[in-house]
Amino acid sequence: MMISTRSRYALRALIDLVSNYDGTPVLVKDIAEREDISPRYLENIFTRLRRDGILKSSKGRNGGFYPALPPEQIRLLDIVQSLENDTTVCSCIDEPESCGRTQSCASRDAWMAVSESFRRSLASVSLSDLLSGPVERGKAAGI
Repeated sequence: MMISTRSRYALRALIDLVSNYDGTPVLVKDIAEREDISPRYLENIFTRLRRDGILKSSKGRNGGFYPALPPEQIRLLDIVQSLENDTTVCSCIDEPESCGRTQSCASRDAWMAVSESFRRSLASVSLSDLLSGPVERGKAAGI
């Protein structure tokens, strides 16, 4: 599976938001400017993250977005699952009926293990981890 631009931008923008959050909502236009992301595109991303409980927003003069959870509780898996249609490496993992060979496929178990490892890796890293410096390879691999 390849992580989309949408998920990569979301992660950059969330790191920026958390880094600049001082108790008052952060404006999309400010994050977009700092991260060189289209404000309209970022608004769309943040709307999805709000829908899935990762962000909250407020309207009005002092409106903007803010984290719905502490950074240590926001996992990369949450972000990717909010924005991607799938987090598996093969469609037959979640949709066995998509392939006529599912029952007899010798490689399906391997793809299932790779998909599970990928999800575990994403679940092992939080925004807080990213804010505190480079993530150790073993941690990101779930080791």
